[in-house]
Amino acid sequence: HVLLYAHLQPEIVFDETVVQRGLEGFRVLVMADCDVLTSRVARRVKEFQGRGGIVVGDERLAPAIKPDLLVNSYQRTGRADRDKQALLALAAELRGKLDGRYRRGVDSSNPEVVPYLRRWRDANYVFVVNDRREYGRYVGHHGIVMENGLPCESVLSVERPEGFVYDLIRHESVSARTQDGRLSWEVRLGPCDGGVYLVSARPIAGLRLHVPASIDRGQRARCVVEVMDSEGRPVDAVVPVEVTIRDAEGRSAEFSGSYAAVGGRLEVSLDLAANDPPGAWRIEARDLASGQRAQADLRVRGLEGIPAPSMPPKETANPVQPQG
Repeated sequence: HVLLYAHLQPEIVFDETVVQRGLEGFRVLVMADCDVLTSRVARRVKEFQGRGGIVVGDERLAPAIKPDLLVNSYQRTGRADRDKQALLALAAELRGKLDGRYRRGVDSSNPEVVPYLRRWRDANYVFVVNDRREYGRYVGHHGIVMENGLPCESVLSVERPEGFVYDLIRHESVSARTQDGRLSWEVRLGPCDGGVYLVSARPIAGLRLHVPASIDRGQRARCVVEVMDSEGRPVDAVVPVEVTIRDAEGRSAEFSGSYAAVGGRLEVSLDLAANDPPGAWRIEARDLASGQRAQADLRVRGLEGIPAPSMPPKETANPVQPQG
């Protein structure tokens, strides 16, 4: 919890992991309750420190390892409000000790808004969870759990000088600014709320949808969706896209659903059955980052070989109801 509130994106590693894989790719190693270590693990940790890695330990750390930073352990008291404040204080202490030695890839101005960063090429994906809570009426009177969520605000930032931010929940662009080499934006989260944000190097300017003009039943239609930037090129990001396919009777057809446009491009193969309704089909695509839409029509052939129904001669029609 301390590492989450300090916005360090912790990953748990085990003794076997350290021995087999080493600690390549890590910058900070937190050793909590590591009072006993194997010689192989200790050797790996010392090699990690020798390469400039930062070791954070508590008062129980095995004497073979000399920590670069010391953070005392905390024993919960059973009162959720006091325990959380103590953990937040430890997180602030750890942040202060790491400042100047470690730069966070993602950060939040509010310790109770916990961020997590993913990357794809030059695009960032920031996940956040609102952990601000208070006692409620269900089990709050026991003082062990704060079960009621509270709204909160925060300023999120990523370590990049520029970019364009999109709210993947609300499907809209977000105003952002750059300061001290970090791109930041404001968020407002409801109780027990969360969010996902895409940060791209170029803005999303439009959506292209390519489908064949017509096709026979029993064949396959190739539908291509492109999320374009202002220069007419596919956006260099993985963009969520919602595709809706409606048949000639207006019903949602198979292959409708949520997809990912990898590198700004998505291809959906529409396999038409021999008994699908012929006529004018409509394909709609919606970019779930900027909210822009595109649509195209597809004619499914199949009525051409069916003869028109014959009508009885006019003179055979008798408008008079029979007697009886």
